[in-house]
Amino acid sequence: MEIKEEGASEEGQHFLPTAQASDPGDCQFTSIQKTPNEPQLEFILACKDLVAPVRDRKLNTLVQISVIHPVEQSLTRYSSTEIVEGTRDPLFLTGVTFPSEYPIYEETKIKLTVYDVKDKSHDTMANSSRI
Repeated sequence: MEIKEEGASEEGQHFLPTAQASDPGDCQFTSIQKTPNEPQLEFILACKDLVAPVRDRKLNTLVQISVIHPVEQSLTRYSSTEIVEGTRDPLFLTGVTFPSEYPIYEETKIKLTVYDVKDKSHDTMANSSRI
């Protein structure tokens, strides 16, 4: 995975085939089976073999988690991990948990964006590839 400088935003990219994206009325949504008092969806994050945009620079990696709901097709920031400093293979202690009451479906898209934080005091980040 290569980390790139933040440039033109790809936030508006299509996550459904064009025919589906233009006519959300034809979509049918399937709910995910829930067990009471348990998270609806939970996962941990790790990256491997990240490449810094500048040689001899250590990475300070953060992952931002966004959700694209099937009907609205709008991107909503959900959460982010902590910053893991100085490694190409970060393992994040902050996991992602969607509680049982969160409206998530099998058709819901989850977007992960990896950032290299250049200066924590100024919130300056370089954008990486999207998963």
